[in-house]
Parts: sequence; C-alpha cells; structure tokens
Amino acid sequence: MKIGLIGYGKMGKEIEQQISKTGHEITAIYSSERLFLADSSPDCDVFIEFSIPSAVESHIEHAIQLQKPIVIGTTGWYDSLPQIRTLIGDNIGCVYSGNFSPGIHIMKKLVAELSKNLSSIGGYDISMIEKHHRHKKDSPSGTAHLLGSAVIEHFAGKEYITTSPEEILQTTKALHISSMRCGDIIGEHEIIADSIIDSISISHTAKNRTGFAQGAILAAEWIEHKKGLHEFSEFFS
Repeated sequence: MKIGLIGYGKMGKEIEQQISKTGHEITAIYSSERLFLADSSPDCDVFIEFSIPSAVESHIEHAIQLQKPIVIGTTGWYDSLPQIRTLIGDNIGCVYSGNFSPGIHIMKKLVAELSKNLSSIGGYDISMIEKHHRHKKDSPSGTAHLLGSAVIEHFAGKEYITTSPEEILQTTKALHISSMRCGDIIGEHEIIADSIIDSISISHTAKNRTGFAQGAILAAEWIEHKKGLHEFSEFFS
C-alpha cells in the first residue's frame, strides 16, 4: 500500500518510522514546504492526516477530488462532523478518531460496560480527568470526547459534556471533564466513578506515540476499500 502523509510533525515522523517496519511505503510527504492541496496526481493509495483542525475540511475535499481514502488523526474539528459526513457521503472512505491507540478503544469498551452496570446499580457519579503536553490545542482532548461518548450513551442521567466546575453544582446531567496541560505528557485519561461505598477507576497512559502510529496504519489498511465516514471504534466492534 502506498501512503501519503499529510503533516510531518511528531506524529508524521512516528508514522514514517513505523511504516518502515511494514510492507507498505510512503510515496508522498506533505508539509508547509509541499502542500497537499497543490498535488493533483499523487502516487498514493491512501492518505494519513495529522495536521491542524482548520485544514481538515479542505484536506478531505481534496481527497474526494482525488478519489482517495483518508485517515484523519487531527482533533479539534468535531463540531463540523455533520457537514463533513454530508461532504464525504459515499464518495470516498474516511476514518477518524480522537485517538488511534488500540488500547484506548479497548478502554472505551470497558467504560461502556462500567457505565451500563453502574447505571443498573445506582448511587454512583462519574467524571473524567485528562492530561496532555502544554502545546496541545484542543481541550478537552479528542480522546476525552471519545471516552465521554461511551459514558453519555450508557450511563443513565449523563446527557452532555462540560468543562465547567460551576455547572456541576447546578446539574447532575453533565459529565465533567477536567483537563490539564503540562510539560511533555503524551496522554493520560482516567474515568472515575464514585459512590458513598466505594470508588472505581479505569485509566490509560500513553508511554509514547508508537501506539497512535500503529493504529493509524491499521486504520489505513481498514479504510482502503471502504466508503463513507467511519469512527475507528467500529474496527473493534
């Protein structure tokens, strides 16, 4: 499989390193020095995109023009999901995720199961803490939204996400996510369920970016012959 990398920051370089260990090859690398939108005939089977939120829609539009599938690892654009879904339609295959680490998607399944079981018992509240490096632009993280969606779907009474401590004083319907940005933390996420009798937590700590890169390559293999917009969690269902 011939892969084009859109974005050549830390994740792009990690993906490049991991692809060198597979049977695939990188045939194009796009950055500020070589713009993806300026390439009208790339020799690629699929693209992997880790760039900036404001560029995602234009990159998808160009992938549609090229009739090539694309993996979106950039986060912070999910408010535009309805428009993006309509844009993609059945034109190409596109898979996105707030986190391509397979471990996070296993954690999401555990969080869903925890939420269902605690809802049937009653008496618990649930919240989340997430930590990332100081340069991360979106808050809460895409991973926090990914895990939070499992809580909202399965935990009775939680209907939406908030980052406001004041809002928690006014309603029990909000899932509170607390974000910290410090140093070079790659990514830490913890779900905490608490009651008057005990406390339960599920956590994931990324040790490096290797898992993200390997997951993105797996996603590229998975989406190559599909159509429509997909979330990477579908791979694990």
